[in-house]
Amino acid sequence: MSNEQSIKLPLWAELPQLSLHLDQLLDITNMYLEPIIGDAITKTMMHNYFKADIIIPPVKKRYSQKHVAGAIVVGLLKNVFTLDEIKQALVWILADATAQQGYDNFVKMFNEQAAKPQLEPASVTSIDLDQASQSTVLQYEAVQSILYWLAAKNRLAAAVKAKTIDYQHRVTDACGGAFFLGVVSRET
Repeated sequence: MSNEQSIKLPLWAELPQLSLHLDQLLDITNMYLEPIIGDAITKTMMHNYFKADIIIPPVKKRYSQKHVAGAIVVGLLKNVFTLDEIKQALVWILADATAQQGYDNFVKMFNEQAAKPQLEPASVTSIDLDQASQSTVLQYEAVQSILYWLAAKNRLAAAVKAKTIDYQHRVTDACGGAFFLGVVSRET
């Protein structure tokens, strides 16, 4: 990914720590997501995330730090995965970490990779990427995107098959509540 403009997501500690209204949550979320995905998260989308138990519903129509974090992560992942796949992946990740740890890990990896002028190319012997046209490099990046997407889907499917995800519990964390509803590791 060529990084012509600075793309940087906020760490957990940089997210607002006060109670927000939905419009404020969307403004903050979209300030970070729109430059990356080119689309805005809407009220309808947020309500769908609540109904799908991916992000916990607000308390008395007030939103917190974990709602902003959830909206950012889901907003990015929804372009690659289904909502059910996102839910399964979040369950698996949060079985090993708090919402804050999981979010910060995601953001640190994202920011590190986004800061690079381009993705580090994997070894390719069939084409000289240094001498390739822009359209060929685009093809290469598209192939890499598909392969990374497929690798993530396969890893998630293996976790589900191994039954390391239990949909009978509610995930809670040390940051004061559930990041989303519905699932935890069966070891918990």
